[in-house]
Amino acid sequence: MKNILRIIFLILIILTSLIIFGFSAQNGEKSGSLSKTMITKIADIIKIDENKKESFILKGEGIIRKLAHFTIYTSLGIWSMAFISTFNIKQLNRIIYTTIWGIIYAGTDEIHQLFVSGRNGSILDVILDTTGVIFGICIVVIILKIKDKIKLKNRKA
Repeated sequence: MKNILRIIFLILIILTSLIIFGFSAQNGEKSGSLSKTMITKIADIIKIDENKKESFILKGEGIIRKLAHFTIYTSLGIWSMAFISTFNIKQLNRIIYTTIWGIIYAGTDEIHQLFVSGRNGSILDVILDTTGVIFGICIVVIILKIKDKIKLKNRKA
């Protein structure tokens, strides 16, 4: 069963990494238009007044971009921590290895963006991405603790 889980989590890590790479490979105009489209749809859904809509879109575009970074890297953190948790490694080391992997991937992703037209690399994005990975790690740690408590409770029953 562990081997199947490892394969599933590894596939999810690869897919998430490819999605991140694909987003980073978009030129500045395409990347910006995706965020702008999203925030414009949100403005339409919540019926922002036309006089305030442009300001809302300008402010919201950055928030959407940062939220996208955080969310996709949270996924990477979840899959990576879940993968490494299938090995017999101390929990602290799992957390450290997964965090290091997240920092490395986030850093190389920002370096990749330096070579894409209209994009730039940002240390702040590396920090945000790493925070997403750490959040994903926390989610897995909590789930594993709950799972262990349920197992313990079932053994006592």
